[in-house]
Amino acid sequence: MSGTAEELAGRTERTLKFLREARASYRRERRKNSAFAGYVVALFTVFWGAPLLAAAARAGERGAWHGETARQVEASLPVAAPALSALALLLVARNALWRGPVLVDLPTVSWLLPSPILRGPLLLPRLLASVSLAAFVGPVTGGVLGYLLYVAGAGGWAPLTAAGAWAGLATALTAVATGALVERHDRTVRRYGARVFGAAWVLLAGVSALSVDAAVRDGSPWAGPVLLWSGPWGWAAQPLVSAAGHDAPGWGAGAALSAVCVLAALLLAWRGTPRIPEETLRSRATVASQLTASLFALDLRQARSTVRDPRRRGSRPALRLPVPRHPWLLVPWRDATALLRAPGRLIWGALWTAAAVALSAFASAGQPRGQIVLCALPLVAGYLAAAQLAEPARVESDDFRRSSGLPYTFRALALRHALVPGALLIAGTGASLVLSRAAGWWAPGHLVLLAAVPALVGAALVSAYRGAVPPQVLIGGETPMGNTAALQTAVWYGRGPLGALALTTPVMVAATRQDQFGAGQLAWLLLVGACGLWWARRTAHRLHGFRPSDAREPLFTAVRTWLRTRLMTGPGR
Repeated sequence: MSGTAEELAGRTERTLKFLREARASYRRERRKNSAFAGYVVALFTVFWGAPLLAAAARAGERGAWHGETARQVEASLPVAAPALSALALLLVARNALWRGPVLVDLPTVSWLLPSPILRGPLLLPRLLASVSLAAFVGPVTGGVLGYLLYVAGAGGWAPLTAAGAWAGLATALTAVATGALVERHDRTVRRYGARVFGAAWVLLAGVSALSVDAAVRDGSPWAGPVLLWSGPWGWAAQPLVSAAGHDAPGWGAGAALSAVCVLAALLLAWRGTPRIPEETLRSRATVASQLTASLFALDLRQARSTVRDPRRRGSRPALRLPVPRHPWLLVPWRDATALLRAPGRLIWGALWTAAAVALSAFASAGQPRGQIVLCALPLVAGYLAAAQLAEPARVESDDFRRSSGLPYTFRALALRHALVPGALLIAGTGASLVLSRAAGWWAPGHLVLLAAVPALVGAALVSAYRGAVPPQVLIGGETPMGNTAALQTAVWYGRGPLGALALTTPVMVAATRQDQFGAGQLAWLLLVGACGLWWARRTAHRLHGFRPSDAREPLFTAVRTWLRTRLMTGPGR
């Protein structure tokens, strides 16, 4: 057995030595690229980051940041700091479902992993690189946040910066180790991950609500101590909370527990990395390669669909809708069923709708100088709600085979896809308006938001059917100010919401300033909505300008049509 292990170790060493020699030029190029990236980051830090921090310090010395907002942030710190740490852990663990800290390239997956060599020397350097990056990014981010707390008047700059750096380091290292463990137990996570992550998001939303409540009520007598001792996310934040002047008894023990947790997590990740399944590494390498290609092509939709779990199973909706008897209800029934299969879309749509109604109420109390921005924010939130509810149209535009059995053109399908988002937005906005009216938060902007639903849905459908970036947009044009490719690409991606916001924001501003909403403004918003739906119809037709049912036309029908045409229009005719 020892002889076999020695032979395996010797074969691994010879293989890696050969690869190092064969890929010496490639590794030199990678080191040059890494050095250039580090130079750019250092240049940005020196010329932008350091002056901004110095200006913030001078503003803090003058007391410019010692206002009501700073006091509320400081009061919510015992709740908000564990929440931020838990959010970082959750995001890294969620990211490990498709990428993860242990990432290898496709040649390594295809050639080295199936060969009889040790996997530890092949995979552990990847984990070590991720740990090194986290050990640099975590303390820097946490130290900057601690320094900003000092600027806001929370305490001395040295204790806050050091405590923030420790919190960032502990959180980053624990997050990387968690991501490696998610990769190691990929099959178990995929079996129970939906429930675990769903419960984690619900708990995190509750903690966020507690942090907001602590900021409004100038602290919470029980939420802070409970969260600070609830787990690694709270243990790492205890030195920062204590340095900010809050009562955190036993923060030294919390820091010691955090250090022990970090070491234990890293040890488990180090031992589990060589046991990561080959299927897991292969899927992540494929997704990373496709994502890189999509980003280089500026195809954000393809990148977004690539990031989604390619092996996820279809979910069953909690509520089954009856199959409609009328043909014109088929597309809305499919859209509603698709949203029920992804309830997160419905939840985000409801949250953005509530935010739009709340922001439209705040716009009435804004100052004239910043009122235009305050009036645009509710419409932006309304568009984001419409974009969440228009996801079935976006999925269908990416794969037209989903509608190959429907006897509709894409221009007709685009209009049918507007029924469910429009109905849900009108119902949600109407319910929010009733609640706001009952609470005494009525504002004329609420009616503007309700009348702008067709325009916002049309903008969401334009974005759903936009397709890939045209080559001429990526090339751009040369001007005295430089190439216009970046500007053209940004405008091309956001042309739907930009057009809707440009035509609806003046109505919101006028209704807010005049404190009334007239029939002329209603007619204008309905006209903008009709134009937006026509634009979505035209965009869908330009993306796929044929009937989806033509894609399923049998071959013999096409051959018969061709023969009939040739016989009727022969060579002599």
